[in-house]
Order: sequence, then structure tokens, then C-alpha cells
Amino acid sequence: MKTIEPGAWRRTSPLAVLFFFGKLLKTITQNAWQSLAPFAAFVYAYEGELVTKIALGAIAFIVITTTVSVLNYWFFCFQLNNDSILIRQGIVKKKQLDIKFDRIQGINTEQNVVFRYFGLVTINFDTAGSAGDEGNLPAVTREFADALRTRIGDSREHANVEEIEQAPEPDALLALDWRDIVRIGLSDRRVLVFVAALGPLYERLGDSVYNIAADYVESAADKVLPTDVAAGVLVVVLVAITLILILAIISISAAFLRYHNFELFFDGKTLRSHGGLLTRHEVAMQPGKIQTLRLEQGIVMRFLDRYRLTARQARSSHKQDKRKNFIVPVVAAAQANHLRELLMAPEGDALTQIPTSDQFNPISPFYMRSRILFVGLLPTIGATAVAWQQIGPVSLGLLLWLPASILLAYQGWRRAGYLCSEEGLVRRSGVVGYRSVALLYRKVQRVTVTQSRYQRRKGLASLRVYMASGSVRIPYIEHAIAKQLRDYILYKVESSQQAWH
Repeated sequence: MKTIEPGAWRRTSPLAVLFFFGKLLKTITQNAWQSLAPFAAFVYAYEGELVTKIALGAIAFIVITTTVSVLNYWFFCFQLNNDSILIRQGIVKKKQLDIKFDRIQGINTEQNVVFRYFGLVTINFDTAGSAGDEGNLPAVTREFADALRTRIGDSREHANVEEIEQAPEPDALLALDWRDIVRIGLSDRRVLVFVAALGPLYERLGDSVYNIAADYVESAADKVLPTDVAAGVLVVVLVAITLILILAIISISAAFLRYHNFELFFDGKTLRSHGGLLTRHEVAMQPGKIQTLRLEQGIVMRFLDRYRLTARQARSSHKQDKRKNFIVPVVAAAQANHLRELLMAPEGDALTQIPTSDQFNPISPFYMRSRILFVGLLPTIGATAVAWQQIGPVSLGLLLWLPASILLAYQGWRRAGYLCSEEGLVRRSGVVGYRSVALLYRKVQRVTVTQSRYQRRKGLASLRVYMASGSVRIPYIEHAIAKQLRDYILYKVESSQQAWH
């Protein structure tokens, strides 16, 4: 079997030019105004027909981006050592990355259509504390990526990367079919954001469609129904149904692109998933790197009786990056429990994240009362009093916020709860849906107990547990219980002989 000479610098496949070209286009897109300013200046200053200007500008753009991509590939090389990987890159500004194996939390791969045909992948190194992917190896063979992943996870420090035999593929823990992907598409909350963002467009579209429909209805049903009523009902129904169908189709199509043939594997040491229609994504994570497990169920998922599971790793304190998360997009309750037992074994066996479980302890009703007082009653009275001077009796409409805030506060209190075992805890929350976050005590970095004046008068406190992936807060529990939990968690942290990462 081919071996690697110690200290030898290597290049990737020439097809890595495609990776650098795509990366350059992404940078240009993210900085569109600055990137396209020279092109716009050229089009404006060059004398000639507009079509000629655009054609010359497009040619110049393609030539420049292609040249830069080729140069990026030419100056890119890497070196493998016993405990790290070195990456050199950059055309004018040279950069060298020294990525230690013990800092790597996972090796994730991507494979577009071209790379799939040639058996190549792009490796993304995910390291602790960085905001995103710290380094990439584009256009390497899948065999090399698998061997490198095994090397980093193997305990033999001096093993050669390409001399490690690959273990057989384990059976899939989870495989999504087309019905699961439809569920993912229908539950995507970004659709709701998209609907809200297009609100002004809906109004204009509604006016145009209304005028067309009104003319048609007036000529066809003048003696059957009042024209305005018939046209209005028809327009509202047609526009609403059309937009809902279009958004649902777009969301489901995006889910198919990302999660087609999604499978989840666990070999005892590494959790790994792969899926994707055009670009094949492969994500890997070691269970020991997991800081928290988050189980979420929105309103659509509640109707479908499914959940979304997210394993969160250590992240940079300055920026939340979703690439640090390992996501299982849809699971049933039994599958969620099984995954928690595997990933938190054996310490998390006594925990449950299913939000309907009766094992959760409620928080104090004063949580609800404080929300009603400080979020509902006082802001409503203040806003109404200020608005009364400007708009008079119309300001009374602001009073509607009070019953709405009462309902939201009640829902937030009713669904809040916590569950503690000897080794970990689960925090449950939600208003419309549910969210439960599970963690192990030994991975906690800091614990605080705080009291507001209102809480102090009621003998209550809030406990906040800080992890490398963020913090978890349990509000409005008895002060004595909060202090006991804090002391017990700190005891478990100090007495544990296992690493927190």
C-alpha cells in the first residue's frame, strides 16, 4: 500500500480549481457591491453599445475569476505529520495553517456532481473554538478522506495515514425516505420568514389579481352574487392557496436537494451522516465532543409527531456557527431516545428529552406572573398612555396586547420544566412548540445562581449552566434548590476524571 513520506508537501487534484472557483464566486456574491463596482465602472465608462459592454465585461469577469482560481490551486499544498496537518495557501498574501489532530472535532466532506464522477471529495476540518471551518482539502480521493478520518480518531499516534485499514460500513441507524423529506420541507420555519418578508408584494399582487378577477366576475356573475364580495373572496382564496403551494414546493425541493438518501451511522466512536442530491454532504462527529443535545418540535412537527435533533459542539464565544452542529432533521420519539442513549451513554440513560414526559419538574407560577406584569401589563399601559396623546381613542387598540401577553406567558410557563439525574439535566421550554436541551454535568464550565428583586421577595432564583457550546438557564425555581444544584454540579465537575470535550 502506498505510504506518505514524512514532511512531503503534496498537491490535490487539478479539479480543485472548481472548488476555488466556487469559493471565489461565493465571496463575490457576499460582497456584491464592492466586487461588481469595477464591472459597473467599465460598463459606464466604455464607449459602445450596451450589449457589447456587457459581453466584454462578462468575458473579463470569467477570465479574471478563472485565472485567480488557477493561481489559488497552484499555490495550495499540504503536508501530513504524525500529529497535525499543515496547509499553505494564498497568491499574494501567504497563509499557513497548522491544524493539530487533537483539536479537530470532525472531518466533514462535500462532493459535488463533478467530484462524484471522479471519486473526489472536499474535506472540511472542524476545530474547537473556531467560528467555522478552519481549513479545507479540496479534490482529494474518498479513500484518502476515510483514512485521514480514521487516523485522527485512532489512538496510535504514529500510524501512517494511508496504511490504516478501513473498517466495514456499519448498519444505518436511520434512513430517511421521501415522506420524511416532505416533513422536513413542510416544517422549515424559513418559509414563514419568507412569507412575512413578501408581505408588501402580496398586497400589490392582491390588488392586481383583484382587478382582473373583479372584471371577470362582474361579467360572468353579475346577477348571482354581489361583485365585490365574490371577487374579494375569490382573490383571497386563490392568492393564498397559490402562495402556500409555491412555498411548500420550494421548501420540499430544497429539502430533497440537501437530504436525499440521508443516512445516519454510528460505529461506536464516530457519528456520521451523509445525504444530498446534487452535492453530497458527509458530516462526522465524535460523541465525546458533544456538549448538548437539543430536541425541537415546532407546530408542524407536532402535527406530524416528529422531532429535530441537534448535537452541538464547542464553538467560538464570539459567533454562533450552525456548521458546528450535527443535525438529524427528523426523528420519531423512539429514535430520539435511542440516539440520546447512544451519544450520552452511559451517563444519560436516566434522562429523557420527550417533552410530554411526566418526569419534568415545573417551574414556579411566579414566572408567568412576572411575564404578565413586566411584558404585558406595564408596557401596555405605558404605550397606550403615550399613544393617547397622539391618536386619541384609537390607541385603545394597544390594549389587545395584554390578553395576548397573558396567553403567551401562560404557555411559556406551562411548557417550561427541568429534569435532573445524578449525571445530567434536561431543560424544557417553548411557547408554540417544544425545545428540550440535555447536558452532562461533567462538561459544565461554570454555574451561576442569580436573583432579581422580584425573585428575592418570593424566595426564587434562576440557575444558569455554561457550556462550551453556550448556556442553559432554568428560571424561577426555589432558591435553596438552585444552590443545591449549583453545588452538586460543581462537585461532579471537580470529581470527574473524564474530559469535557
